[in-house]
Amino acid sequence: MTMKAVFLMTSAALVLASCGDSNYGGGVTVVSGGTTGSTPTPSPATPAPTPASSLGADGWAATGTGTTGGDGAVAAKTYTVTNRNELIQALYGNTATIAADGSYTGTLDPAKKLIYVKGQISLNMNQALTEQTADDYIKGSCASTTYGFTAEAALTTAYLAAYRPSVYGNASLPVGNPENARVCAAALQKKVVQIFVPSNTSIIGLGSDAKLVHGNLILGTSSAPIDNVVVRNITFEDAFDFFPQWDPTDSTTGRWNSAYDLISVLYATHVWIDHSTFSDGARIDRLYPSVWTETVGAVNYTGSDFKVQHHDGLIDVTKLGNLVTISKSYFFGHDKSFLIGGTDTASKTAENPSVLKVTFHDNYFQGLRQRMPRVRFGQVHVYNNYYEVSLDPTADEPFLVAWTVGQSGKIIAENNAIITPGTAGTVSNLWSISVSAARTSGCITTGYTADDCASTFADSGTQLNGVTVDVTTPLRASNAAVAASTWSPAANYSYVLKPTTGLIGTVIANAGAGKL
Repeated sequence: MTMKAVFLMTSAALVLASCGDSNYGGGVTVVSGGTTGSTPTPSPATPAPTPASSLGADGWAATGTGTTGGDGAVAAKTYTVTNRNELIQALYGNTATIAADGSYTGTLDPAKKLIYVKGQISLNMNQALTEQTADDYIKGSCASTTYGFTAEAALTTAYLAAYRPSVYGNASLPVGNPENARVCAAALQKKVVQIFVPSNTSIIGLGSDAKLVHGNLILGTSSAPIDNVVVRNITFEDAFDFFPQWDPTDSTTGRWNSAYDLISVLYATHVWIDHSTFSDGARIDRLYPSVWTETVGAVNYTGSDFKVQHHDGLIDVTKLGNLVTISKSYFFGHDKSFLIGGTDTASKTAENPSVLKVTFHDNYFQGLRQRMPRVRFGQVHVYNNYYEVSLDPTADEPFLVAWTVGQSGKIIAENNAIITPGTAGTVSNLWSISVSAARTSGCITTGYTADDCASTFADSGTQLNGVTVDVTTPLRASNAAVAASTWSPAANYSYVLKPTTGLIGTVIANAGAGKL
């Protein structure tokens, strides 16, 4: 593996032809030429797929005003999109201005809208719908105009030379021209691949092959919180960060960090994500091992902890994200899967005990490494999910842990099935804890009660390799900061708990895009 593994360029540009309907803005109508002569008998028309409904949200997403997305949208706010330009215009009510480099501006449309995704859409495209590479972002940004880099190869070489652990150390974040240039190129990629979603929106795949790839849906910003979003029947794949940052201070010895989830729920409430599929696609983590070639002190920087991280979360719910249900979806081949709460510090304007309420149910988690989920602050209900994970260290994503109780996190897990094929997993493989009395005290000082700031866990009906096990007792015994649960999902919403026996086949048969 060469140093170019850090900032991978796509091997070829993918051009998606637009083939939309003139009613939906931005489509291109193609009329084929013909010959004179007898009129052929027309073939029977292929029936159009019936769109999935925006209705049916359950769990936390069903509480309060509920989640209906764009249900009831008028015809003028009903779109079928086949490329990135059309998707942006639908989200922005045809007010967006898309620059040549793919960055865009406009005003998000909060009216009820139904957006049907047809076929595969890459979000990593310029205005001309040309797939962008690391070189495009370098040449199109201040990485080139200010710092003189014109190609990924040269920037990578300079970056690795400047911040090599034996040269730069672990005292501070990178500073200097290679880091400045990386920031420039990363900023342009961010303007292209992050797509913002407004309130009262349904994004629904048509048929079984709808895909959104190479980008990051953003639900809500601090300046523009949103409410009421439905995402169904779509495959999300490979939110690839060309320019991850080396952070020498992360975990004391240093880690690579990437910027993009497939879906980020930030300042959004009432979100239902259902019957969708999520993965890293073909650019799996194992293709990007450590680029360091040295041992410094007792730290071997060639190890797997120092792999180049080009993917962040599958679905992360952070900041003031709240009342979210993730159901009947398929997640596979990924490291940092679901982060609920992004900081240990409680804040009235970001993570705190009043938000981050999430339900996971009837999902299929296959070949994931960790964070299934990792929870800070939120009340998170995890039930009727199937985990198929590998403890084999040679697997693409060797299993580390399923449930992590983070600071003030509150998890209730019911009737989940876990299989570790080929290796006899133990209960200790299923959980971890990251809480402290000092941080709990800090949460109380912010203005929340001791009960609000407590960290809690309870499980029932957990099956590990076909045997019912108790996770609660050893988890709580290991850390006195984790207490018994004082909340109940059933006090907030109704749900049907399936028996764990027989659950696996049911989940596999129904989870993921194309299975509505």
